[in-house]
Amino acid sequence: MSLRSPLEGIAAIGGPAGLRLIDLSLVCREGVRGAGAREWLLSHGHSLPDAPNQIVASGESGAVMSLSHREFWLLQPDKQASFGRPPSEAVEAGIWPLYCQHSHAWLQLAGEPRAKVMAKLCGVDFSEAVFPLGSVAQTQAARVSVIIAAHQNHDSEPVFSIFVDQSLARYLWEAIEDAMGEWLE
Repeated sequence: MSLRSPLEGIAAIGGPAGLRLIDLSLVCREGVRGAGAREWLLSHGHSLPDAPNQIVASGESGAVMSLSHREFWLLQPDKQASFGRPPSEAVEAGIWPLYCQHSHAWLQLAGEPRAKVMAKLCGVDFSEAVFPLGSVAQTQAARVSVIIAAHQNHDSEPVFSIFVDQSLARYLWEAIEDAMGEWLE
């Protein structure tokens, strides 16, 4: 059995001003949660955000996203996702693995008009003046719960990483594609 994206068969979408929507659901993301998660990640050499709802680069090809004082996602876009399930037992006393690889699809929106595209789907102001690189929002877009992180991709290009429940990935992809319409014409 092989890994499959919930968006299997859908091609990346590109347009003017670098506007691009891609599916990163088959790249690695994992996480930990618990009272000692921050200290555990620091002891393993990760750079961490100063507060919840932030994302920072960590290591040569990854990032750490903090969703609370006790929940962290490790995003590794240069590493293939693992087929295996994370262990169900504690990583260490009081620190538990997260199943974000298996629960959430990962979409990435790049390009100068990305904040204007998202404005059509969400009430949060994603303009760089209000939502600078390093920001994370846990909100709704197109009426579904999402996590949106503003950061730089491996080409140092500003992007939004958008995480959505895998069962809603195709719906959200189509909503974003529709919102991109005026730039694709």
